[in-house]
Amino acid sequence: MDYRDDWDRSRQRFEAFWQRELTDRCCIAVRARRKNAPPYLQFKPPHREEKLLRAWLDPELNLQRMLGNFERTYYGGEAYPAATMCLGASVMAAFYGAKVEFRPETVWYHPTLTSLVGHDWAIDLPSAPLYGETIAAAQHYARESHGRYLVGLPEIGSAIDNLSLLRGMENLLYDMLDEPEEVKRAVRALTNAWCDVHRQLYEIALPANDGGCCIPWMQTWAPGPHYQMSCDFSAVQSPELFSEFSIPEIEAYLRVNKYSVYHWDGPDAVKHLDALLALKELKAIQWTPGDGQEPTSSPRWVPRYKRIQAAGKCLVLPFVAPGEVEPLLSELSSRGLHLSVWASGEDEAKKLLTQVPRWTRD
Repeated sequence: MDYRDDWDRSRQRFEAFWQRELTDRCCIAVRARRKNAPPYLQFKPPHREEKLLRAWLDPELNLQRMLGNFERTYYGGEAYPAATMCLGASVMAAFYGAKVEFRPETVWYHPTLTSLVGHDWAIDLPSAPLYGETIAAAQHYARESHGRYLVGLPEIGSAIDNLSLLRGMENLLYDMLDEPEEVKRAVRALTNAWCDVHRQLYEIALPANDGGCCIPWMQTWAPGPHYQMSCDFSAVQSPELFSEFSIPEIEAYLRVNKYSVYHWDGPDAVKHLDALLALKELKAIQWTPGDGQEPTSSPRWVPRYKRIQAAGKCLVLPFVAPGEVEPLLSELSSRGLHLSVWASGEDEAKKLLTQVPRWTRD
């Protein structure tokens, strides 16, 4: 793999991570801007509509920007370069007819459904809005990889998150109370479509991913089907509603993702930890503290990390500051632990990597 050295050794550490075995140290991805590298190329779409669409949807234009930034980046430890398409976190909402708004800073999806009652959830994916563009981008990045970088799967969103975009969050909450069977019918349909799209994207990216799959923003890799499962809507669900509506969806995703990781996001999701730990087939949980919250190493979160590890799950912490690494490693087992760090520069990144083996503990 270009832009980094000794990928074979990192692959071994990733394989040990999924088995919760301990090698010379925990998995840690450390990135920094290379010494004397020019500033990173920024994604700055123009405001004119026709050029704005090209900026978001042209895979070659975006790949050239990503390649330029790969060259500017030091990839240490288990860090790797990866190309991926980003049209927000829930592009599958567009497949089902959500109104798409391309903005210079993001892509947003607006509600279009006035009711779930009797709605026909049958879908012809090849003709669905943005489906073709999503598949074409994955094909382009995989075809152009030539072993230089990995290819992340586009974020397509979860069934309930996509449904909340199609209906609106408040409306969907009322639907769960007033029309629970209609919600479950919709979730089953969207979940089945999710699994179909995921399988297609996994197969497209497989030749570029060393026989496995990666999640670039987490900097994780697995030797088989691997994708984040999430439910941002869970922030407004009670534990009872989460168990009734979200857990069956997650269980369906576990059947197509051998190396599964749940994106557990923010303080409002803490209440669902028991339900997640009860999922026998769930391999890993990834924690994001959320904007304005205590940092990853805060004593507020550490007891929950220990519960995750005690339950036999891997733990993924992707937003760790360099100064948090030693405190975290002093509290946690390095078995099944993955940290991702952005250092202030290449020298700090390299120094950190020399220290991590000393801090690693069983």
